[in-house]
Amino acid sequence: MVTFVVTGFERVSGAGRLVALAAVEIDLEGVVVVVQGVQVIRHRGRISTQAPRFRNPRTGVWMPAVILPEELGLAIAEELHQTLMRGPGGIPLSDLLATPLETRIDDFLAAD
Repeated sequence: MVTFVVTGFERVSGAGRLVALAAVEIDLEGVVVVVQGVQVIRHRGRISTQAPRFRNPRTGVWMPAVILPEELGLAIAEELHQTLMRGPGGIPLSDLLATPLETRIDDFLAAD
């Protein structure tokens, strides 16, 4: 059984497209993995969630630092979007775009 919990969530202002950063604890049948730096970004008026990323030293392309199964990535993205909608200054539901965490950043941007 795989479960997860959002252990940290911080709204960010003044950082370009970045709206928030999150930390997620994933429990894989007793083995706990903490993923820090999950990004909630705004792109062309929409909000999406991306895995932490790194720049490929050979190509210079930003790549996800963690690849999760699509179901888990979507569930985490939905939870982060719900967290973003709650509280003061919440983001309207119409602005949210569910993208699994394993979506490659360049693939997401090329789709727009």
